[in-house]
Amino acid sequence: MAPPQVGQIKTEPGEPSVNNDGLGSRDCLWHGAAVQPDNIWLTRVILAQGADYYLASVTGSQIVTVNGFPAVQTTANLQDPKTHCTLFVDVAPGQSLQVQYGNLAGDYPGISHQVACQLASKAAELMVANLRNLVH
Repeated sequence: MAPPQVGQIKTEPGEPSVNNDGLGSRDCLWHGAAVQPDNIWLTRVILAQGADYYLASVTGSQIVTVNGFPAVQTTANLQDPKTHCTLFVDVAPGQSLQVQYGNLAGDYPGISHQVACQLASKAAELMVANLRNLVH
């Protein structure tokens, strides 16, 4: 996310993050450690798998739209669905953008899976807008 966008989701600047997805994906992590609530966003560019792969999520999935792109909404297997949401946005054939939101402390006012997904979707919309700007 661009610096002005980081302010829109009220977090600190992102930093590269280590991942182990086995697909050579690249990650970036935004963590609001200096502010409350304890918000964490993780983004992963997955160049070797489309969003449709995640329709078989063991935690359940739902098809949604993010900024005009189809996406799979779910939660990670080891995360509490009440404080967590993951979106896999289909950005090109066989490629996806993962945007994950988590509130591990459960201190976001009114946190629920729906609220977590709204926060993940907001960040995903900003990132998809950046991708569109890159190709135009």
